[in-house]
Amino acid sequence: MSILERLRPLRDDRGSLPLAMMLTLVGTSLSTLMVPVVIEQVRDTASVIERTRALHAAQAGIDLVIGAIRASAGSIANLCFMPATSPLLGTIGGGLPGRYSVTVEYQDAAHKPLSCATKVLAAVPSYAVITSKGTVKGTDGQAIDAGDSQTRTLSATYVFRFTNANIEGGLVRFYGGAYCLDAGSGSPGVGTIVTTQPCNPGSSRQTFAYTKYLTLQLVSSRTAANPLGMCIDSLPGPVSGALLQFQVCGTSTTVPYHQRWNLNDSSNFQATSSTGGLGSFCMHAKAGSTKGAFMEVIGCGGAADNTRTFAPEASVGAGAAAAPYNLVNFKQFGRCVDVTNFDTTLGYLIVWPCKQAPNPLSVAWNQRFTVPLAVNDTGTVSGRITTYDNTKTNKTYCLTTFKKDTNPHFVTMKVCPAPTDPKENRDAVEWKVSYQEGTYGTSYVIRDYQDQCLSPTNMDDPALPAADIFKGSTVVSKLTAATCDGSKLQKWNAPANIEDPTPLKNIGEK
Repeated sequence: MSILERLRPLRDDRGSLPLAMMLTLVGTSLSTLMVPVVIEQVRDTASVIERTRALHAAQAGIDLVIGAIRASAGSIANLCFMPATSPLLGTIGGGLPGRYSVTVEYQDAAHKPLSCATKVLAAVPSYAVITSKGTVKGTDGQAIDAGDSQTRTLSATYVFRFTNANIEGGLVRFYGGAYCLDAGSGSPGVGTIVTTQPCNPGSSRQTFAYTKYLTLQLVSSRTAANPLGMCIDSLPGPVSGALLQFQVCGTSTTVPYHQRWNLNDSSNFQATSSTGGLGSFCMHAKAGSTKGAFMEVIGCGGAADNTRTFAPEASVGAGAAAAPYNLVNFKQFGRCVDVTNFDTTLGYLIVWPCKQAPNPLSVAWNQRFTVPLAVNDTGTVSGRITTYDNTKTNKTYCLTTFKKDTNPHFVTMKVCPAPTDPKENRDAVEWKVSYQEGTYGTSYVIRDYQDQCLSPTNMDDPALPAADIFKGSTVVSKLTAATCDGSKLQKWNAPANIEDPTPLKNIGEK
């Protein structure tokens, strides 16, 4: 061993043990401090999971009710599916720890509750307010302690969709209503002669649609093999005494003139000429309106009778009648606002079968109106609704409302007031015309200065007073203004579909 090695101090483990003990003590202390933090984090995570499960349970309750509403197939008799001891209770299934408790309140257009006490709603609802409470269960499947329960409550409003997809199709009745146009079958062959038969509501051989191309199409004849359907035709062209027959309907761009029929001022179906104007011939029952009479064309004219005067049902359709010249009702969608008998002094207007002409500007003045128009068919505009009598008085008349809660309660046409006339006269001719709005209920309605909505009298009401009905060659509604309710009866010139994009609104947590 060298002298240097002898002089070097010897090494040992002295001092290592205290250091190890200190490190152990620090680690133990830190671990002890972290325990409540970890426990708190675990509890918070469990709480979040339970709250999420409770939310899922509440959502499951809403989904169940929406599914039941949609399964009702549009029948109000099927909407009262909740148990008599409401609320509806259930679990979310799939082994997931959660349950729900759901209540439903149906409301009308004014948000007034509708009762399910008799298990059938008294009216068609506009809304269903759904409230669903979701609660979690413990991991063992048992209910957790009340003090630790996690509950989430969701509320949503289901807006019942209103469709404007009116299905054209109805009886083309003769004056008196006993006989109707008849095709002999629901799928007549080319050349089948049109006849008259006793009216049979719902019969495929008598159900016609009056299309925007002015054709009278047998609804049941539209098939996969013949998507155009069969139309009444005076081929080879309107000639006195020619029998009416069925031919394949022309396309939208090539409808032949001998398939185009115009409902004129005398409620005759008048032919169209080869030059595109009104023709000289009208439909006529050859042997009178009797069973099996052949239909022909003869010269127009003559008194109203049951051989050439028609009273088509409203469901047959409005033909080419539409904005901006006509006021077409949506529920009675073959009916237009009409100055009764061209007489503005009668004290009421009617909602008459829409008159037609190849050129809409040729429709008589008593159904042709000037209405305030909105940009892009959106929003509400105010102004006067007028028509001009170009046959007798050469005056402009304004659609005029009545003072609310008074009689007579009919809308009329009066000479438009001057700026110096009394304010009440000027107010009575001011209308708010709504086009596409944010909601269905406020779209395509016409309101007066008292916020009443333009409306036909309701022919579906069995208690409708006789004075509210007009009985001419066709029995129709008179025109009134009523409390706005968002119904189809109060909509005018509505397009094919104006549904809300989604039926579920106002979703939120309580």
